[in-house]
Amino acid sequence: MTTLTRRPRVIYSNPSRAARPRPEASGRERFWWFFMRISGLALVILALGHMFIMHVLVELTGGEIDFAFVQSRWGSPFWRIYDFLLLVFAFLHGANGARIVIADYVANRRARSIVIGGLLIISGIWLVLGMLVILFFDPSVHDVAGPLS
Repeated sequence: MTTLTRRPRVIYSNPSRAARPRPEASGRERFWWFFMRISGLALVILALGHMFIMHVLVELTGGEIDFAFVQSRWGSPFWRIYDFLLLVFAFLHGANGARIVIADYVANRRARSIVIGGLLIISGIWLVLGMLVILFFDPSVHDVAGPLS
């Protein structure tokens, strides 16, 4: 009588594509690997701070988030830098994450290059527009003029 030996169940060290191992070679991919970890941590801190200040403290004090609130907030360099960092980290983190997903799931090299190129162009345009708003917003202008005002 032969006895069958069962192979032990293999527990994969990395069953998910989301947890990519650190690239061995130095270069662009390694930089982005480290950036995703550092920016993710920074985004948790910045986003939780943003949510607490904008949606908890303002509600508790009975305030309202409107143009005057943003105007007074962005009168301080601290809040402009805070929002600028939140914007830059969020856009770069999100665009790089989308780039990784595209690289994982678009098999055709030419299609992948086109999709990633489009992603970079669209993300770049929106990032620059957001940066321009934060950098060139003038809090001394008291006029609220626009189609929705």
